[in-house]
Amino acid sequence: METLRTGRWPMTQLLIASELADEEFDAVWRLATALGVDLERPPAKRLEQLCKAPDHQGFLAQMAEFPYETEDNLLKLVKTQPESQQTDSSPNPCQLFLVCDRIQDSHNFGAILRCCDAMGVAGVIIGAREQASVTPHVARASSGAVNFLRIFRTENLSGCLRQLKENSVVIAGASEKASEPAWQSSMTGPAALVIGSEARGISSEIIDVCDCLLRIPMLGQGESLNAAVAAGILLYEIRRQQDPSQQQALRSRQNCTGADDVAGK
Repeated sequence: METLRTGRWPMTQLLIASELADEEFDAVWRLATALGVDLERPPAKRLEQLCKAPDHQGFLAQMAEFPYETEDNLLKLVKTQPESQQTDSSPNPCQLFLVCDRIQDSHNFGAILRCCDAMGVAGVIIGAREQASVTPHVARASSGAVNFLRIFRTENLSGCLRQLKENSVVIAGASEKASEPAWQSSMTGPAALVIGSEARGISSEIIDVCDCLLRIPMLGQGESLNAAVAAGILLYEIRRQQDPSQQQALRSRQNCTGADDVAGK
């Protein structure tokens, strides 16, 4: 339904189980007709045969290629978006981007996109090679987030990040090799977080572009986290640091500490 409502990802054919309630069918039919989508109503058993799974929820769609945005559009976004924006729930003080450096697992990619939607990122940037594409499986893993996120694909990921740096965007790489924990970093301005390959991490070429590395301390026996889990934690931490109220609270604590030091002397 979200794919039909947003109308961003072209749908070439839609099959709706004949057992679906008339009210639900009518709602889908109106949306599909408005988009010019070819619609059929076979029995649910036929949908199960086509998708080879029983959990189709009464819908089966044939999708065209996902409409990625270009690097040119990304640069326009960086240059024109205001420094702060307000949402209904909370302020998003600065631009925040998520960069996938060769994320190959579709479920991981979808889960990362879900985190990006939750944290209100301005855009997701992916390379054209060794990178999972946006597919129906990814869309499902993202819980529909692909319908709302701006996803930019570039042939030259490192070159694209260098252009972001030229426009005052800090490039931060997620790495267990960082010298300090993520919460000791300074990520108060526009930023792009890079999440590397599940098997090899961030490439040396991209590491060279990064302004800083962010580490999530591991308190248990494991040495690292799943890429999507790491992305969620670090995106939240960057958003926390970008929040003006958090920055004000930090300045207040620093002022109090300074006053106590003087009094102690």
